[in-house]
Amino acid sequence: MKLFYFQFVYYLKNSQKLVSFLFLIFILFYQNQVSALEIFDIEKNSTVVGEVKLVIVDEDETVADMANRYKTGFQDLLIANPDSHHWSPKANSEYIIPSMYILPQENYNGIILNLAELRLYFYISGEDLYEPTRVLTYPVGIGRLDWKTPLGETFIKSKVENPSWYPPKSIILEHEERGEILPREVKAGPDNPLGNFVLKLNVDGGYLLHGTNKKHGIGMMVSHGCIRLRNEDIETIYHNALLGTKVKIINEPIKIGKYKDFLYMEVHAFNNKEVYSNNQKNALTTNNIYKPVKPVMNFLDKNPDYKINWKNVFKAYEESNGIPIIIGKKSYNKKNMAKAN
Repeated sequence: MKLFYFQFVYYLKNSQKLVSFLFLIFILFYQNQVSALEIFDIEKNSTVVGEVKLVIVDEDETVADMANRYKTGFQDLLIANPDSHHWSPKANSEYIIPSMYILPQENYNGIILNLAELRLYFYISGEDLYEPTRVLTYPVGIGRLDWKTPLGETFIKSKVENPSWYPPKSIILEHEERGEILPREVKAGPDNPLGNFVLKLNVDGGYLLHGTNKKHGIGMMVSHGCIRLRNEDIETIYHNALLGTKVKIINEPIKIGKYKDFLYMEVHAFNNKEVYSNNQKNALTTNNIYKPVKPVMNFLDKNPDYKINWKNVFKAYEESNGIPIIIGKKSYNKKNMAKAN
């Protein structure tokens, strides 16, 4: 309670931070009631959070329904359940919700967007040594291969609530080619493709993080380069990310992470251009075997005390289902134990 009081006094000095603080407290208070909310404390020396869930499909429930129900991405579900009917899984059948993640990095202060997994990670640092860093993670819709979302590090330049949308010339022409006429301005409301909240990035081209009026496009490559989130997700970020918050956009189809003494690998499929993931499995050949091997070897260079199960490494690469699996374990020999003592 003391910690809460001192945090409240700290935030009271800054009204914008106070709003963010109270909004986050609201989220934390209700996270036990809302099982789909994905907010995690980051344990020290760990980069693996969450757990894979096995659920039962309801009558007449589609993949799109399940994606919204469990707050995950459409493509995530398709890839994690390759043997299920892609649009309408069989009622009362078991279905995997791939809600376990390897963080792109252990420590960060801001937002990391990994295009390869169509997922965003929002790190919220604790205000003192006793409060852990928390991370919220959300699926996103990103740019199509012909409208790529740019890589690099930037920051949130401005924030707009209830924005109007002014379609750029390129999108107007694209619609005209299909015989559709776009208005030059779409005001806030249900027809606005930006949703209710917008975060503008400091990137040439006017790239945005925003809500959407098409919730079924979350977790897919569907946009013209901007990053779409569900309206409730972008609202959370909007109220907790201050102006100047760092945003790093990366493309990492393979992630390595630690949890306690275990080493995990999470792999997302490469496409031919190796830019974004798709729902095709990776085929392991002599020409690409370096792809799963290289990140593991890079890890071992800094962490030589781990014993690797190479069979699982190659299995993770070939299945490329986005679900972390154990590929190694820390070995405690006499030399290591002597160092620990």
